[in-house]
Amino acid sequence: MSTTEPEVRGRLLLVSAPWPLFNRPSLPLGVLNAYLATHLPHVQVEACHLFLTVANALGYDCYQQVSRRVWRSESIFSALLYPDRAHNAESLYNRTLKRRGDRPAYFQEIVQKVEAVTDRWIRQIDWSRLDLVGFTISFCQITSSLYLISRIKAICPSLPVVVGGSSFSGERTAEILKIFPFIDYLVVGEGERPIVDLLRFLLTPHRQNSAAALPSSVFFAGRKRTGQEQFCQLSRLDGLPIPDYDDYFNMLAGFSGPQRFFPTLPIEASRGCWWHRQDRLGQFNGCAFCNLNLQWQGYRTKPSQQVIREVDHLLRRHQVLSFAFADNTFPANSAVPIFDGIQKLGRDLSFFTELRANTPSSLLRKMKQAGVDRVQVGIEALSSRLLSKMNKGVRAIDNLNMMKQCEAAGIVNMANMMLHFPSSDSDDIQETLRTLDFVRWYHPLKTVSFWLGLESPVYRFARQFHISSTFNHPNLKKLFPKPVAAALRFIIQGYRGDRKRQQQLWRPVEMKVRQWHNDYFSMQRRTGGKPALTLRDGGRFVMISQRFPDQATAEHRLTGISADIYRFCYKPRRLERIADNFASHRSEEIQSFLKGMVEKRLMFDEQDCYLSLAMPVAWKQ
Repeated sequence: MSTTEPEVRGRLLLVSAPWPLFNRPSLPLGVLNAYLATHLPHVQVEACHLFLTVANALGYDCYQQVSRRVWRSESIFSALLYPDRAHNAESLYNRTLKRRGDRPAYFQEIVQKVEAVTDRWIRQIDWSRLDLVGFTISFCQITSSLYLISRIKAICPSLPVVVGGSSFSGERTAEILKIFPFIDYLVVGEGERPIVDLLRFLLTPHRQNSAAALPSSVFFAGRKRTGQEQFCQLSRLDGLPIPDYDDYFNMLAGFSGPQRFFPTLPIEASRGCWWHRQDRLGQFNGCAFCNLNLQWQGYRTKPSQQVIREVDHLLRRHQVLSFAFADNTFPANSAVPIFDGIQKLGRDLSFFTELRANTPSSLLRKMKQAGVDRVQVGIEALSSRLLSKMNKGVRAIDNLNMMKQCEAAGIVNMANMMLHFPSSDSDDIQETLRTLDFVRWYHPLKTVSFWLGLESPVYRFARQFHISSTFNHPNLKKLFPKPVAAALRFIIQGYRGDRKRQQQLWRPVEMKVRQWHNDYFSMQRRTGGKPALTLRDGGRFVMISQRFPDQATAEHRLTGISADIYRFCYKPRRLERIADNFASHRSEEIQSFLKGMVEKRLMFDEQDCYLSLAMPVAWKQ
């Protein structure tokens, strides 16, 4: 801040409403809190992780059951926001409950508890003493935030309210101010710089600057969208301070002993996605189904030393050892120095991160040594044809290799398999079913049904994916009155296309994946949690143990060139490369061996490319 600018003084309350993961502080609140302390040091900022208070009141198990489904969680506060339509919200809530699944407490009971705890929170704050209230709104936080804002405005109509977050990053975003006039300002995109500019405008004596001078990413009543707006984001991330999670820990410390826990701290090494790039000539870049990067422009990373310092600072300050990287795509170029540096901290850390399936095994080893024990690999499909339609940039054999590497390293792979992807055909299904015969020894994927993301490539290039029309999701009519549901652009969209056909096509896959789950965990019980398809190296020979859920273990011994080829194919190898590497042997003999390995499910083949499936007992790769 220059010496010519007046000191900006005031009070700001930042709020994260239900329903994020309760055992993690809000990363947006932590980052904004720290950024404001650096750039506007005389503004008093309080970060309220209100979702934690609600989780404590409901009970953590109940909160978790509600929060894991978008429509289920949004229905709770819809009943409070529109009490005369609560029956519609309840019907939507009940539709999300699986017949055999764990059933959270009754809808009305949850609504009553949530109303009581939020009412206590609202009554304990002197709203007249605040200069601005900000809500960060992502998945599962729309109706809860709207309800709380409406209550706050009823008490203190003149108190400015600003909202932002990934839920308000799509098309027609600015219309949210018309739909909900109790919102004064909307930040589209990254929030640090715009919130500083907004506070300077609101808190500068006599408001010398016009509101029109606010960044074009800040919308307010009267500002029209021109289509020329630019994100007001940081050009680099190396100036970001370490997130401030003190308010979360202060709240947690106020709970009774049995309700306290050791949280997982979110951190970020990058923003955006390097795989997601600007569309060109009617073609899209990035994963076809993804709309997670609407709030970013480009891809930016933190220096590796900055990430290491943040981990070291946070673990010392809060005395916790569990972290989760919030990156959409972990920065490949700086991953090695980051995890080397984290390992050198000499702490018994636990990390979660998301990874692409082409992550090298050498990097995965470094990650494991640094404490990475849970990952979500962007698998999505086990058919190369389908992966191409999704524009994943990998093949099915690459996905199998990554699943094997995680299993061998003892890293839990929490990856998904996407069902019902529009434009899937019978060939995609047959490829998937065949691949499933080879993966039973690896941690099973979680099946998720495709949902249409607002402004995702599938949404923008709908015809390419057999989608005839897109529209607001019908469930919005359960959450909001008809005029609001018609005007609001929700992050999940509805569509017409080949949906019924997709449901029929994917049924055999769903059945086979369920069997995969049963088989895998049955084998895990037999092995005591160790891999069920293993390789022990004897130099000139290898021994492979192949366990099954319902039959005796098969033992295989490969000698000489057979053992050498099997080792050589520990990562995917093309047939011509195998033949060149073992040129002293006839191609027919090599192909016959490879065919036999595939028939025994000891190797996987795809378009003359081969992968050995067994995992070394001593993980060397």
